[in-house]
Amino acid sequence: MAGQTGHQDIARRYALALFELAKEQSRLELVSLDLQSLKDMIAESEDFRKFIHNASLRRSEEAQVIAALGEKAQFSNVMQKFLGTLAMKRRLDILPEIVAAAQAGIARHKGEVTAQVISAQALDAAQVAHIAVALKKVLGMTVKVELQQDADIMGGLVIQIGSQRIDSSVRAKLERLHRALKNPNVSSDKTKMKEVA
Repeated sequence: MAGQTGHQDIARRYALALFELAKEQSRLELVSLDLQSLKDMIAESEDFRKFIHNASLRRSEEAQVIAALGEKAQFSNVMQKFLGTLAMKRRLDILPEIVAAAQAGIARHKGEVTAQVISAQALDAAQVAHIAVALKKVLGMTVKVELQQDADIMGGLVIQIGSQRIDSSVRAKLERLHRALKNPNVSSDKTKMKEVA
């Protein structure tokens, strides 16, 4: 657990450095697009995930591969230099955490927040817009909705915003009901027994 917290702290420091550099060079929008591309690569490419976690590669090899990748993806100069630094410092293994922290920092700067919304079935554009509007009223910020589908929740929604989680899924409601039936309130049972007596 301590190791994971340490990685998160390091990731936040690198993300802040990237944010400050992009802001200083007026490249926040470009870097924001680069971060989304990186996030997609990490999610979609098993080869890329294996590469960033491959501890057997030499620093120079990592730097060469990441430079070629950055060029092919047409990343901004800021991002290409940043990825090169990560490779030379042996920090590519925490790239997913850096990307998440940097995206959150840019969103805060823009007065935006990202909500991860999990639904049992696909949501249409009108439903997504309705969720975004409802969350904006509560949070007072523009909300970017990221959708995920998970049939296991059976219905309803699970919304994650930073460390806050709102679980109104059918599965969660059934679990709460199951716990309530399994652990009945002793005092209410005594009251019922008195009423029966």
